[in-house]
Amino acid sequence: MADLDHAAPAARITPFSSRLEREAQRTRIRAQRGEVPAEKIMEQVEQLSRADRRDALVDLRQDIARRVAEPVGFRQRLVDFWANHFAADTRPGRFNSARTAYIEEAIRPHIAGDFAQLLRAAVLHPVMQNYLNQNRSVGPFSRVGRRTGRGINENLARELLELHTLGVDGDYTQDDVTQMARLLTGVTFDLEQGYKFDPRIAEPGLIEIFGKRYGGRPVKESHVFEALDDLALRPETAAHLAGKLARHFVADAPDPQLVAHMQASYLASGGDLRALYRAMLEHPAAWGATLAKTRTPLNWIAASLRVTGIKPATIRKLDIGTTRNSLHLPLQLMGQPHEAVPSPAGYDDDAGAWITPQALAARIDWAMGLQALLPQVPDPRDFVTVAMGDMASPALLRAARAAETRGEGIAVILASPDFNRC
Repeated sequence: MADLDHAAPAARITPFSSRLEREAQRTRIRAQRGEVPAEKIMEQVEQLSRADRRDALVDLRQDIARRVAEPVGFRQRLVDFWANHFAADTRPGRFNSARTAYIEEAIRPHIAGDFAQLLRAAVLHPVMQNYLNQNRSVGPFSRVGRRTGRGINENLARELLELHTLGVDGDYTQDDVTQMARLLTGVTFDLEQGYKFDPRIAEPGLIEIFGKRYGGRPVKESHVFEALDDLALRPETAAHLAGKLARHFVADAPDPQLVAHMQASYLASGGDLRALYRAMLEHPAAWGATLAKTRTPLNWIAASLRVTGIKPATIRKLDIGTTRNSLHLPLQLMGQPHEAVPSPAGYDDDAGAWITPQALAARIDWAMGLQALLPQVPDPRDFVTVAMGDMASPALLRAARAAETRGEGIAVILASPDFNRC
């Protein structure tokens, strides 16, 4: 699977290093308060923020072009799943509009390896740290803690156990969260190098988590890595990942035997994600005749562009205004704003989370306007077969034949329950 990322090289994403450098520039500019007029400082900061917003729109264009170009969508669906599993964004805080870069550099390269590798990359990334205030966490008995009186922030430790590994039903206590937060205290970032481990703020001494001792004097980065690797292989983690992946790909309430098979395969492989995916795909319960999931807004837009024949190169050439009006704003109205997540738990996988009256109206409006991007609007009577093959319902076939105009017919097909399922 590592060799199947065909679309990425043709559609580059703004690197996180660019976001890091702009944040460093903003910090240097703001440090001039009292020496430089406030209006000039505001103007310079706004210039950098405009550049971030512009790059975010370019990244959105590139992302959608990739999805349209991908010959097999499974890899991108996996990227989306793990990006939602390790949900993080940059509101409020630093690194404006850096979520796409975080996904590109911390998630995408690791979806076909061991979960432990993915866990390290996602949890330790500066975007995740910033989102969960890990950069504010200081061991009370560390060198810096003793001097400043600063203390521990438990946000990252709590979400690490509750969302990223063991799950909300996992067998852990508040004391486990506190001890994990103590172990993570050396994990931080700066604006010069990004992620780093700083022993000056790491809580010294032995730290016991789930009956195993980590840490020491001095506390080392390797102790954090060891704890993350151990979490990756716990049975609760396997159960949590298997259930969540099955709910994402198969059904809102997947077959328990499917989930058990996936969990067992994951543990037997030592946390190999390919074994987890293989176990899901080989199980009969994953191949029901009924499409039970709902396309997210981003994947629905990409599928609509792909099926209407719009080329990836055409998407990449859209200007900033068209990108904003035709992609960025519609996604916001549909409930999946670019560069944002609703909470550390990410988006809900249930169909009801996506198909609300407002979100469905936004899908219909976007589908009605799609004909403006098409060099030639196809006949709905033919297009319904192109879009759905032999899976179009009798009601959709009748609606395609009865459309008063070609544009309305295309919109009816794309906004239909049939096309919205996956």
